[in-house]
Amino acid sequence: MSTQQKRHRFWKVERTGIDIVPASERTGTPLDLFWVWSAANIGILGIVYGAIIVSFKLSFLQSVLAALVGLSSFALVGYISFSGKLGRTTTLTLSRTIFGIKGNIAPTVIFWFISMGWESINIVTGTLTLSALFQACGLSESPLLTVVSMALFAGLSIGVTLLGKEMVITMQRWVTKIFGVMTLVVVFYILFTTEWQVVLTMPSGSWLTGFLPAVSVVAAGSGIAWAATGADYSRYQHENAAKAKIFTAITAGGMIPLVLLLFTGILLSVQLPDLPNSENPIAHIGSILPDWMVIPYLMTAIAGIVTMAVMSLYSASLNLLTLGIKIKRVHAVTIDSTIVLSVAVYTLFVTGDFMGPFVAFLIFFGVFLASWEAVFLLDYIVLRRNQGYCPDKLFNYVGPNGGIKWLPILCWLLGALAGFSVTQNDFISGPWAVGIFANSSLGLFLAFFVSFVCYGLYLMLNRYKK
Repeated sequence: MSTQQKRHRFWKVERTGIDIVPASERTGTPLDLFWVWSAANIGILGIVYGAIIVSFKLSFLQSVLAALVGLSSFALVGYISFSGKLGRTTTLTLSRTIFGIKGNIAPTVIFWFISMGWESINIVTGTLTLSALFQACGLSESPLLTVVSMALFAGLSIGVTLLGKEMVITMQRWVTKIFGVMTLVVVFYILFTTEWQVVLTMPSGSWLTGFLPAVSVVAAGSGIAWAATGADYSRYQHENAAKAKIFTAITAGGMIPLVLLLFTGILLSVQLPDLPNSENPIAHIGSILPDWMVIPYLMTAIAGIVTMAVMSLYSASLNLLTLGIKIKRVHAVTIDSTIVLSVAVYTLFVTGDFMGPFVAFLIFFGVFLASWEAVFLLDYIVLRRNQGYCPDKLFNYVGPNGGIKWLPILCWLLGALAGFSVTQNDFISGPWAVGIFANSSLGLFLAFFVSFVCYGLYLMLNRYKK
């Protein structure tokens, strides 16, 4: 397929669900993945993560180092994406090889909940931001304005997702180019209006109880959060695409915008010390900008939220198919969109509070995510990168245990249990959630480590038996 033909396919509805991508559709390049992941992380909300780092009472240098170390977790997204190029299907479908077709239902359900949770947050945040943009243009705040804002924002997000991969890549490419420049304008404005003397004299905090939890929060919201979606996009890579280029494109695409945004958030914490606890952080950031910058800033914020919303909904629809539900991808998107919109309407017009409960919800299920990533990553390193993925075992093979591989599932759940033991939020209070584990996401790292070790022992025993 020529480059021109490929560009004219972006408006067509994607037909491929979780089935093996045919050779004719494997035309992607590493540069495509760069645009996808840079646009997904160009959202203004990245500034809030920078402010959260400082809230752990760290110095400027400690905060910058915590940001860099935490963002290095995006290497996990890059490496797991190799499985998509090799197996030619989605991440959670490839996971069937490890847990069995029926055993894989458990992690898939959890990841579907996570994707839907993020999508709900994106719809609500995007609606509020679009409403703020209309108010900046002279319209009055009202329930009708909120309804119109939700219809426009959700319509754009759902429409792009329905069209599928070609439209996603096309949109991400232009969002990065256009709104990336506008993001830089905001970054440079904050850079030149920062009270540097105050920033550079911030006292140092504890490396154990401050630095490590800050690293964990950044990693949990970046690499760990995105890793399970890596193969969803790399499955379309051309067979000649080099692994090194894929890894570099994904890692750089995710890290570069976030490095700038987190750095800006660290600086902005001096002017807005209450930013991490703000109910509407995007509007709060806009309050310090000059009038001429407010509208471009809100447009940039909306573009960033749209890209995150599209990727969350796209992966959620694929996860629904992975559960074994026999429907087309467009129907899966429709079902997910209906559920998400219902949650968003309830949140905006009934409860009025969403950030606290949803973040606790996502961290709770994120422990399951981290332990699963450890098992998936080790399985790829030890087995799949040499043996590959057998399509029959992904779609047809049940096996002697009814399609459930109990020991790999146990390795996954043991890691999750270890993570929960040191996790404290609105959903759970672990018995050892004290010290460095209090008010942090370090439980995700412990979950990853325990599952990695357990599954490693399982693979060693299997090899010994043979």
